[in-house]
Amino acid sequence: MSDLYVYQIKGILEKPNKDIGGIRVLVCSKDNLELIDAPSEILDKETIKYLKFRLAVNDYLNVRKLPYTIQNKIRNPLNEWLDNWVIKERTIGNIK
Repeated sequence: MSDLYVYQIKGILEKPNKDIGGIRVLVCSKDNLELIDAPSEILDKETIKYLKFRLAVNDYLNVRKLPYTIQNKIRNPLNEWLDNWVIKERTIGNIK
């Protein structure tokens, strides 16, 4: 099992009612590449409201163009969630 990985945020997932559904992430290890949908529950309420507003005024949201404070509010909980997903729950490429 390799616990070294990198990721790239591909986008924000929207539910039909325009709520934030999650974050689509491309996760890559030495041997595998997977698309993972992280749940929106990992984000705080204010960040979700901000993302919902930005998606309402734009058709597409590039996370790398958001203010750094917002990026950190997305990336910090996402890092923790991905560490748990990769290391404790699954080995990339070998879903239990």
